[in-house]
Amino acid sequence: MHAQIPHTFYLSLLEFLLNSKHYILSLSNNHDLTPMQAMTLLLTRADEPRPMNSFCHMFNCDASNVTGIIDGLEQKGLVSRRENPADRRIKQIHLEPAGQRVQDALVSELSRNDNSVLAPLSDAEVQQFVHLIQKLARGNEVAAN
Repeated sequence: MHAQIPHTFYLSLLEFLLNSKHYILSLSNNHDLTPMQAMTLLLTRADEPRPMNSFCHMFNCDASNVTGIIDGLEQKGLVSRRENPADRRIKQIHLEPAGQRVQDALVSELSRNDNSVLAPLSDAEVQQFVHLIQKLARGNEVAAN
């Protein structure tokens, strides 16, 4: 049983997430990306190709929207679309070397904002926060599959 969570938690969480999202989106222009292309690129892992439908779940949108986002990234040479070896009906998104460079640049720019975003936290709290966010993200990945 989890502890009772005050409703102010959800308001604070939403404010934090929206502020973080706005910062990520502001960086997209620096790399000639749409905001959705930047988010898609940030969510694509070099070591683990993602099926296209996972982006539909994350973005809560239709497959045709994701196709347009991936088309734009593919035209820029940042990602490629390949068949899943286990099921040829499933298209996986692979991060290309150019995409890895842009992703690294985006992450580097995002990390410059760490000090202001995480300023209220101690070093130990930052480490705990990072751990918890990564744990929650993994849990959401499992639930989406």
